Amino acid sequence: DPCDVQSNPQGFIALCVAENKLILDMLAERFMQVGTATSSFSDSSVYCYNSFLGMPIAREAVAYFLARRFLFPDRPNLPPDEALQHIRPNNVGIGSGAAAMLNQLFFLLGEAGEGCLIPAPYYAAFENDMNLVAGVVPFGIPQENPILGPSDDEMEAAFLQAKAKGISPKFLLLTNPNNPLATIYQPSAVARMISWARNRNMHTIVDEIYALSMHKGHGFQSVLQILDNDLGSDVHMVWAVSKDFGGSGLRVGVVYSQNEIFMEGLATSNIFSGVSGPMQYLMCEILTDDAFVDRFLEESRTRVIQSYRICTAKLEEMVLPFVPAEAGLFVYVDFSSLLPEKTFEWERKLGELMFEYAHLVLTPGASQRETRPGMFRICYAWVHPSILEVAMERLSRLVAKVRRMDWSDLQSRSLSSVLE
Repeated sequence: DPCDVQSNPQGFIALCVAENKLILDMLAERFMQVGTATSSFSDSSVYCYNSFLGMPIAREAVAYFLARRFLFPDRPNLPPDEALQHIRPNNVGIGSGAAAMLNQLFFLLGEAGEGCLIPAPYYAAFENDMNLVAGVVPFGIPQENPILGPSDDEMEAAFLQAKAKGISPKFLLLTNPNNPLATIYQPSAVARMISWARNRNMHTIVDEIYALSMHKGHGFQSVLQILDNDLGSDVHMVWAVSKDFGGSGLRVGVVYSQNEIFMEGLATSNIFSGVSGPMQYLMCEILTDDAFVDRFLEESRTRVIQSYRICTAKLEEMVLPFVPAEAGLFVYVDFSSLLPEKTFEWERKLGELMFEYAHLVLTPGASQRETRPGMFRICYAWVHPSILEVAMERLSRLVAKVRRMDWSDLQSRSLSSVLE
């Protein structure tokens, strides 16, 4: 029962899906460009078995893209030959999304029952990525200041707590830019966290799926830059077209690893998560079309920031604190002032009010392994700006009523006007 401004103004609005639907018109237009789709099906190799790491031409395209956009973002005229000298296609694997590549890393490098430390709050679906197949156990790292990232003492405390529970941590998983905070780690923080993990013989996986969704004025450095492309055998980077290109349905993810044993294993196990030949050809053309990628990312930032401002202007009106976003497609908001008691039970009740009386779906902090009750993530890029304005107006009316009334009086009759 989705909301439509004209035909169904009281319908439900999902603000819980981290997808960028604001730029799908540009992506579709590029895919439908004369010759693009045709070339993806014209080469006979796309119909046949190939390397399960990805077709050679596709791995070269991804290697060029990683060099151009992640390792040397300030070199717009980087020659392809030079790019491939820095990012070797042999270190690139292509699979059906970032989740598939994460699953492969945990499965091939870990053992069932080993642990993965993750700074909390975090994207809770990571737990499925590491646990369903590989049997790796997620273990959150509580943080005093999540924006800065976990300190060495906080990582050490989580490490020792996991060990005390019989879990031997094998991995450190970082998301940069961060989900759900929409913040960017300082390069020195990333280097420090990797150094801490290395001192304990742990692998560090850096998920950079929002790397090209930076807001204007905010810089981002990939782990490729931070480590000067010297990842060794223990640091691995994951990216996908799902967020930066709004192409989550395309199911194209990338892992970049200099661990030769892992890449050899991936060449076999990736049979379960390969990408079709035509889609690989299609992405080759898109990722190496620098003029299109430049225009696309710039327009995407403009549209995303427009929606972000619609969202945050209303939050400021409501006097609800939020973490200023530096990247990504969402904003992390503190609703704790509305809770009679700072508990996750009251957070759940607030979420139910949003759903039942405002027809809004937000992501509560409890489902992101948050330690502070009352935090919610708002994904503002999944709906058209006109729908977002409706959603924020409903939220504003609900917040006003919650503040003005006793919770025992918050019921159908008193909240009916929220949807008007």
